[in-house]
Amino acid sequence: EPPPPPNPSADTGVIPPIASPRADIPSPPVEGGWDVATMEAETAMKILTRTLAALASFQGDVPPTPPLSRPSTPTMSSPSNNHSRRRSVVRPATPVPSDDMKAPTFKEVEIGSPEACASEPAAGIIGHGAEPINVQQQAIARKFFSRRPPTVPLEDYAIRLQRFCPMSTAVWLAAGVYIHKLVIEEKLVPLTPRTVHRLMLASLRVGMKALEDLRYPQARFAAVGGVRESELHMLEISLCYLTNFDLQVTCDILHDKTMALQQAAVHVTMLRNRVPASFQPKLP
Repeated sequence: EPPPPPNPSADTGVIPPIASPRADIPSPPVEGGWDVATMEAETAMKILTRTLAALASFQGDVPPTPPLSRPSTPTMSSPSNNHSRRRSVVRPATPVPSDDMKAPTFKEVEIGSPEACASEPAAGIIGHGAEPINVQQQAIARKFFSRRPPTVPLEDYAIRLQRFCPMSTAVWLAAGVYIHKLVIEEKLVPLTPRTVHRLMLASLRVGMKALEDLRYPQARFAAVGGVRESELHMLEISLCYLTNFDLQVTCDILHDKTMALQQAAVHVTMLRNRVPASFQPKLP
């Protein structure tokens, strides 16, 4: 008989040590000169966190456009009327002990309810400055908005994710590649205090699934990220559609896009130092 199909997520040694991130990791150099293959995961985490925090702080608070009036999505017919079948899990989640999340030291975190209320004033078209995006893209982009900016600082949020769901250097840098494409290249989602947490969470989750065998259970990653499982699932789908499922990266792409993200953060920091403190740039 043929051997059973391989299950890389069940191999011993796949799960990294679940512990607090190292505090002695040096800060990432802004001028470059680093190698993707030798960079520590905590250093990549610092790069992503600090650049996103700088860009979101410069952009300011931007509410999304009001919900769009569109016909409802047609419901699928029952399986008895067609010959559909249930989807099977191709890659099961990596078995991770959940004792640490049951301990009294585990504290829940909230990053706010998704989207803004319908009575909130409009902020213009999402994707200002780029080519006009269609109605479907606007509706998908709203999934990354919170009703109000989360109270947890972005750096503490990233440390929490790395503490309970350790991720590799490639995953942290790939998350920056996806966010760079949505925010800077395509201008589909503005990077603001309302969107930065959800963008980071979705990008890390998708990057992990696209690049590695390690795949934390949905319930665990959602609980650590402070969202419901259904919200995390929707964020994953939304990011995949907005990136046109272009998720594979190389070492050169990781390096170049990370440098571009760092340079954008340095640029907006220099602009902030030049303009009066009372000036808050916002989308029209």
